[in-house]
Amino acid sequence: MGHQHGSTQLLEDRPPAPTQNSGNASTATPPALQRLWADDVDTATDALSRAYSAVTVLPDPGAKTLRMEVATCKLPNLTLGSLEISTSTVRSSRYPLIAVCLPIGGQILITSSCGSARVADGSAVVVSPGNPVLVEYLTDDCCMETLLFEQSSVEAELAGMLGAPVTKPLRFDLQFSLSAPSPFSRALTLLRNELADPAGLTAVPAMSRQLGRLVMTGLLVSQTHNYTEALTRPPAVPGSKPIRNALELIESQPAEIETAADIAAAVGLSVRALDDGFYRYVGTPPMAYLRQVRMARAHEELLAVDPEQTTASAVARKWGFGHYGRFAAEYARRFGRKPSETLRALSD
Repeated sequence: MGHQHGSTQLLEDRPPAPTQNSGNASTATPPALQRLWADDVDTATDALSRAYSAVTVLPDPGAKTLRMEVATCKLPNLTLGSLEISTSTVRSSRYPLIAVCLPIGGQILITSSCGSARVADGSAVVVSPGNPVLVEYLTDDCCMETLLFEQSSVEAELAGMLGAPVTKPLRFDLQFSLSAPSPFSRALTLLRNELADPAGLTAVPAMSRQLGRLVMTGLLVSQTHNYTEALTRPPAVPGSKPIRNALELIESQPAEIETAADIAAAVGLSVRALDDGFYRYVGTPPMAYLRQVRMARAHEELLAVDPEQTTASAVARKWGFGHYGRFAAEYARRFGRKPSETLRALSD
């Protein structure tokens, strides 16, 4: 993608945006840039935890000093960042976000449950959430660009592309080749150009969100993941009309449904016929599909509500999860963080 060391636009200070006048007077404000520096382990740990997620920093035993600079820029549905750091190791016990790590300089090795991959020389890494991640900065001049997405945002984009709900967590391949131009690289170039202009599209929240969606779509069509085959085959209507009706019922009333018999009765099928139809056309039992929809709705609400006005257990109960411990464990497996952590993230 033509990166050069130090060329990332996110480290450049931007002048304030000019006032925009078109009909109703308004002020276009570009996304705020946050820059943090560190020259010791504790400060670096705090800075990286604020920029990315909770991490532990382990310095290189042979190095006398630790140098780090991180810059982040938050858009409505993604966070862009750049990191410069000397030789060290960073650990996350359970990374909660989809992270795209793009090479600028140095040698970086990232290891997760999917294996290990390098961020260097035209190779990027895509980290999927929910598992421990180890990042080894192998040289003293490591520098990379990052894009962070909430999994629910990317899965919502994927569902729109599929024309069907996402029933299993999205998981990307770890290594991401940047050897040829791709829809992702083109979308990212457009986003960078707009960020560089104080009066660009990122200064308008509605347009900024659309640019973020464009980058997500580019990632979904450019990098292999567990839904790639479904994206590339012709769309199909899921089953018979009763099964389609059952899917619509679950999507529209997930909190009200109590049993598979309720669904079967509503669409005019026996419970056995309903189970057979879901296995054939959806690939999962109706109650498992209902649980996935409820989990997604609970996640969306935890992202949106005021943590001063509700609790994670109250949200779980609202969406039909009577046992909070089981809900929290399943939630953490899917989204990479505890429900209470998602709820608090809005106020951080």
